[in-house]
Amino acid sequence: METTTRTTPKDFFLHIGAIAALYFIVINLVQLVFQTIDAAFPVTPESAGAIPNISFPIAALIIGFPLYLLLMRLIASVETVDPAKRDLSVRRWLSYLTLFIAGVSIAVDLILLLNRFLAGEEITTGFVLKVLAALVIAGIIFGYYLSDLRYHGIRSIKGYFALAGGIAIIAAIVFGFTVFGTPATQRALRFDVERVGDLQSIQYSAVEYWRTKGAVPATLDALKDPVVGVVIATDPKTQEAYEYEMISPLSFRLCATFERASKASATSIAEKMYYPYDSVFTQEEYWDHEAGRTCFERTIDPARYPKTVESVSLR
Repeated sequence: METTTRTTPKDFFLHIGAIAALYFIVINLVQLVFQTIDAAFPVTPESAGAIPNISFPIAALIIGFPLYLLLMRLIASVETVDPAKRDLSVRRWLSYLTLFIAGVSIAVDLILLLNRFLAGEEITTGFVLKVLAALVIAGIIFGYYLSDLRYHGIRSIKGYFALAGGIAIIAAIVFGFTVFGTPATQRALRFDVERVGDLQSIQYSAVEYWRTKGAVPATLDALKDPVVGVVIATDPKTQEAYEYEMISPLSFRLCATFERASKASATSIAEKMYYPYDSVFTQEEYWDHEAGRTCFERTIDPARYPKTVESVSLR
């Protein structure tokens, strides 16, 4: 008499957990790849200035993929002990659902590419790479689960697709680090961006001080205003005060220690994300800097920054 293998709670949660981990991996992998492609091949100059956060997708892949492999190994060990477990309804439903989603994704990608070609629209490098990346990811998943359903006795076939998936994830992470820089590089760039922003804020406060007082402040402490809550920024990494020196009633000097040279940043795709062409680092704004201690001298133009009514009435 034929008996039907029952789905135990352990079976159910193992399969649900594995498929949830797979979808989680795919979502973050696509996000990482698409953001990296957008950075490497920006469609507009404005998009080149965006600073996406790729740390979460990379962290999700580093943790999620080994977790998925672990769950699949546990499922395989259960099926080795009891081969009838391969015919569980929950397993077959989830496998066919994944095949359906992967197949639809492949079809949609091909339709989008063909539609863009037939419509005579520009087919950019970034668009083509996104379509190819989506096809590769969906193709690996489709091939893995199709081979699992049709050739479940031949583990080597599944192993090839699993290996291809691992290579794709490693390649995406390496590609992301190549474009955006290592975590240490990104951290250094963010610190430098904050430093320039702090110096701009101090410069603005010094100009406003001159407009009301008739002279630039003698020290940074003079800019503090507890009434309106003005606090002078400090270096984001060392928390030390920025260097300030009054040169004349109309001029002053600001100094900070930077971790990287802004001019060198223009040679790297990763650093262009932090130093876009229209940012505060352009020549027009005079914030180019070298690595290490860099000073900026500012002289106020009275014609460009007229004094306020209050300061004029005090003379």
